[in-house]
Amino acid sequence: MKRLIHLMSVLLLANSVACAQPDVVVPTPMGHDPDSSKSDNAGTGTLASVFAQINEQDPIRRAGLKASVLRQVQRVVPIVVIVENADSYLHAIENWEGVVRFPVLWDDGTSRSREDIARFVRSFDPEHVIKLNGLGSWSWIGNRQEKQDIFEQVLSKAINQIAGKPNPSGIGGANPIEMDWEESLKDLADTGIVGPGIVMTDVLDTAWPGALAVSAARLQPISFVTIPDSPMRLPLSSEDGDALERAAEHAAKRTGRSWNEIGDDIDMVTLAMNTGTMIKTGGSARARLSTTDRIGRTESNGAGERWAWCGQIIGNESQSVYQAMCALFLEIDQGFVWDGYSNKPPWSAYDGTKAADALKEAELDVELYDQPRYTLEDWKYRMVRPVGNAEGKPGSSGLFLMNSKGMSNMFQLPGGNDGQGKPGDIPLFDVPMAMHIVHSFSLAKPAARTTVGGRFLERGVYVYAGSVDEPFLGAFVQTPMIANRLIGKIAFATAVHYDNADVWKITVIGDPLVTFGSAGQRLDGGIKIAGAIDVDAESKQLLKDQSFANAMKNLVLLGNDSAVARLAIALMKEQPEDYTSSAAMMSIPSLFREGEFTEMLNAYDRLSPLGKVDDLMQDILWLSSPYLLARSADDPDLRIHVGAMLRANIRENQSIEDAETLAMFLRDQSVDQAVGVLEALRPTLNENQRKRLDKAIARVRK
Repeated sequence: MKRLIHLMSVLLLANSVACAQPDVVVPTPMGHDPDSSKSDNAGTGTLASVFAQINEQDPIRRAGLKASVLRQVQRVVPIVVIVENADSYLHAIENWEGVVRFPVLWDDGTSRSREDIARFVRSFDPEHVIKLNGLGSWSWIGNRQEKQDIFEQVLSKAINQIAGKPNPSGIGGANPIEMDWEESLKDLADTGIVGPGIVMTDVLDTAWPGALAVSAARLQPISFVTIPDSPMRLPLSSEDGDALERAAEHAAKRTGRSWNEIGDDIDMVTLAMNTGTMIKTGGSARARLSTTDRIGRTESNGAGERWAWCGQIIGNESQSVYQAMCALFLEIDQGFVWDGYSNKPPWSAYDGTKAADALKEAELDVELYDQPRYTLEDWKYRMVRPVGNAEGKPGSSGLFLMNSKGMSNMFQLPGGNDGQGKPGDIPLFDVPMAMHIVHSFSLAKPAARTTVGGRFLERGVYVYAGSVDEPFLGAFVQTPMIANRLIGKIAFATAVHYDNADVWKITVIGDPLVTFGSAGQRLDGGIKIAGAIDVDAESKQLLKDQSFANAMKNLVLLGNDSAVARLAIALMKEQPEDYTSSAAMMSIPSLFREGEFTEMLNAYDRLSPLGKVDDLMQDILWLSSPYLLARSADDPDLRIHVGAMLRANIRENQSIEDAETLAMFLRDQSVDQAVGVLEALRPTLNENQRKRLDKAIARVRK
């Protein structure tokens, strides 16, 4: 026991930082002297002059350029704060001091939340990761109006110093004070500094935390609305869509800024709400529009002129915060391009190689898959490894560009069996990703993990452009053009739409103002927040206390996959009684990312029956299957182990595909045994699925 703890302590020491967190001297934003008179514009002159220059640029570029500049001037404290509830989140955001900020992530206890936090931390590469739990002066309870009041007070505390108004309570101050965010934004607007859009949310909706972050950081006025009484999985009615647009227009007018045409003060709407992502406009199956493409256009069903672009932050508190923090604190400097199209017209216009070349010219590190390495088989072999370079510079994130065909529940690439990839074939990401996919229906149900879009979002995409319905090929901005528009700092929601196109079916999930470029300057040192717990220090104590599953959780949150994998392997070999099902579940994603596939298989054996059918665990098992099957070909014991494990974990929503993968492997030993794997599914399938099953059996017998 002592030897194991010592081993882990030495291992962690190499990645640890001092637990003491020195105070940071918070600079006054843009050099502004809080005691100087308002009339001298001492602190805002330089930024105001930049905004004046932006207003001379092409109208479609202005919102993105403003968002880019506002990110560049922020001063980033190199810590990540993890919270577990609304009170702690509010406490963390109120500690933003004007342009001095730090990312805040929300841990809701789920594996998805842990993976999101770990992915962000690996990318951001902070000096410290700290936790807050139930601290601060706020209590997120009460009715709608009471929560709106709290939201606005925290927003005011987060932004007021940008306008040269000191926060008397200081960093971590316990006593809320009356401050008016509207007055602060008006003072800035009078100097020419105007945030590029507005944010709309419902404080009773779970996406409100994302709204607070992008409103404060991008100097965007907040507008509170009551979301339509319709679940997100269903389309909005035409009347609800029109009502939401009227609310957006009212909010824009209320700012007192120009808003009703592209290129003026208000060019972007961020909907932070879990409402329908499409609008039903008629009786036919195809009479559907994207909610985000409709909002920002006048007249019924968006038949009038466009005055703004729109994006929609969705999900629970943890997911909405992840989307916001990635947009605010990460820089897109790497790319992954997969082109599943032929090199003949009209498909050649979407050429992934040209898109990759443009990204490379902009000095992005790009991984490209195009002809001839673009088949479904190529995809499955590539996805044994996570996508994205976690060893990039601090704050690195990626752009994923993909061309495929299909429906909401499958993507089609050349080759393979039927050429149909399923959501479970979507890879793990090592770093957060922005995504544009040329593919019909991918975002028809973004909250459902059984869809292509839903699974990409689960894997870590933080802003996503795709289609809610069948838009036809020409509706998608061509992939090389997407690359070039984003390189030019055009805002994401603008870049993925043709400039003068009619309202249609391409939607944007996430912050619409994501841009290429710097995410701000990092400050030296840390920042003191009352009641913070250093996660690295706590993990060492948990190891000493032999609380291995909890220690692994902390190491996961630190993004330290190497330490998690080594601890898991050490426990399995030396103290298997302490390698519980919880510990196995914590460590399996890290074992996968570290390439420890056979150890990962051994860890899977330690899962409880419930753990073995966990969605993420099963996906990781099958993503590993190309390696495991190839590795076991000449190892009879491993062959039996792998075959039994895969057969016991055939996934419900892609059972035919999984069973055929296993059957193709087994047929070299016994065709009857291989066919038996598929035939076992027949009682669970409907008529159409049985036809697909018969085709799979024919391929196995061939």
